[in-house]
Amino acid sequence: MACSPYATDAEICLFEGRVGCGKTQRLVEATRDLLAQGVPPHEIMLFAATPAAADALAQRLAGKAADADITVAAMPRVTTLPLYALDLLSSPEAEARTGRRGRVLMGFEESFLLEDLKTSGIAPRRLAEMLKFFYRSWADLEPMEGDWFYDEQEERVMGLLISHLRYREAYLTCELPRAAFDYVQRFGAEAEDFRCDYVLVDDYQMGSRASQCLAGWLARKGLFVASDPLACVHGSEDYPFYDGADELLAANPSAERETLPVSHLSRVVTDATNLLAADEALGATPVPCASTDQGVCEAVAYGRPEDELDGIVAQVRYQLSRDTTPDAVAVAAANGLWAANVAAALRAEDIAVSPLARPVLGGDTREADACRGARAFTLLRLAADESDPLALRSAYGFGDYLAQSALASAVASGTASVSLAHGVVFAEEPEGALLRQQAASATAALAEAAAAVANLAPLRGSELAEAAIAAVDGGDERAFALLRMAAREAGENTTAAALCQTVQELVLAPRFVGDGVLVGLPEDFVGQSARALIMAGLVNGLTLPRRYFDPAQLERDKRPALLASEMAKTYACAGKATSALLLTYFAEAPLATAEALKLKVHRVRLREGERVCEVHPSETIRAITGVSYHD
Repeated sequence: MACSPYATDAEICLFEGRVGCGKTQRLVEATRDLLAQGVPPHEIMLFAATPAAADALAQRLAGKAADADITVAAMPRVTTLPLYALDLLSSPEAEARTGRRGRVLMGFEESFLLEDLKTSGIAPRRLAEMLKFFYRSWADLEPMEGDWFYDEQEERVMGLLISHLRYREAYLTCELPRAAFDYVQRFGAEAEDFRCDYVLVDDYQMGSRASQCLAGWLARKGLFVASDPLACVHGSEDYPFYDGADELLAANPSAERETLPVSHLSRVVTDATNLLAADEALGATPVPCASTDQGVCEAVAYGRPEDELDGIVAQVRYQLSRDTTPDAVAVAAANGLWAANVAAALRAEDIAVSPLARPVLGGDTREADACRGARAFTLLRLAADESDPLALRSAYGFGDYLAQSALASAVASGTASVSLAHGVVFAEEPEGALLRQQAASATAALAEAAAAVANLAPLRGSELAEAAIAAVDGGDERAFALLRMAAREAGENTTAAALCQTVQELVLAPRFVGDGVLVGLPEDFVGQSARALIMAGLVNGLTLPRRYFDPAQLERDKRPALLASEMAKTYACAGKATSALLLTYFAEAPLATAEALKLKVHRVRLREGERVCEVHPSETIRAITGVSYHD
């Protein structure tokens, strides 16, 4: 295993245990001890699985440091490995070596990339599956060259993907850890300033293989990692490598492994997580409880969806009445729609809510009026740099069903060029009516963008953001919420470049915003803890998805993997309740509601002229409810 990318000269300590057994606490204590020994804060780096988890970890570290009389101002940095990889790739040395800037494609820019890749001639469904395979292979550190490719099609599409990314001078988010790891393997001396003596990684199993190996490279003297083998949950990376801890130990025989054997959650919450873990889908043995708190755990059934929402509000009010601070109460909803419904129900009763904000620049780029936020952001990119190839590519793609992809391919290959000043210029007379038509349309779009950018040049801060919004004719306020948020955070003197950077930071770092009851999805509570946690909407269809129950949509042999994935998410989330855990669901819904929520309907009855659907509690909590699905 000497050639393993996990091999490192740093001393390794693995803290392994189940949810609630104190793994994160051991990392915090190790950091405190290093600071107490005089290790400079800049020689210590902590990584969490998500930006929200990083915020929570930083707060815990500050509290522990204060208890030990360590100055809170002198704290190590806490972030995520993908965000740190982006910082590394943003260095002047890395940008010079890679030819790409330290930035990622926004969602709408990825849609343009996909349209450009369709010029390969590969069927769209085949292309989509191929790209997912490439993205996973990046994350898994596959060689991705030569004989690795299955056929010429794969190699051609990969070459086209890389050429378009290099032309855009940007990265895909899923590419960051791999790109950073490849860079330091070739030019490690140039990145030495990004290394530190001690690296600590929480929820190690949620990182991609590339991230896990990057963490090993970053550590000079010590690498501390915490892992829960059952918490196979996605953090901020799409392709986690759950067996990373085993590979780390195998590649470093001198590594220490400390198993944390007991739960510190309340007794009944520990019992609940043990039941979930012991289900045949996960197949783990119970762990004993060391807590003296008896706690509360209930599975609460309501009549209809609206009854459950009312019940959640009542449960939250009860917890707050016990002198529990709002941020110590959390609601994990089964999906995004149910989370929005829960947040709205709480706000309607004047209960402060802190939702996990996922700001995006979205909209349908095929309709110019449906993507005004993306168009305004593109103008800001051009105001920062009129020759920015990524922004130029977007500027002439809006409003076209094919996103002017034929022209974009010509530009990426070097047979044509685009600029605000001259529009489209071909090296030779273009062949084909489509290319000439797209060139004429793009030239007009670039001229319009040039006029708007000229007006933005002298502006700063919120005035700059509002001018960009006005340039695309304003419209739906929600389309510009992210730009205005970024302007407020960046300040009134911020430039267009700094404003674009702030937008990127907000998009890449979803966080709980505001002060109030935390509301999010189960996976959003990675790294969090709450005195009282309500897991809501636990019905078949919300979790597990309806396709799980339909053999026409999901083959029977694929069900166990999907069930195990959803149960791991439920188990990991349930373990964030330190004292009280409530599992809520409803028993029936009108047919229209059931279809809107995509519920698994077990029976339909006609009651007083109304079609009412019977729904069952989620299969993921069958170990607690005793209700399981059979077909």
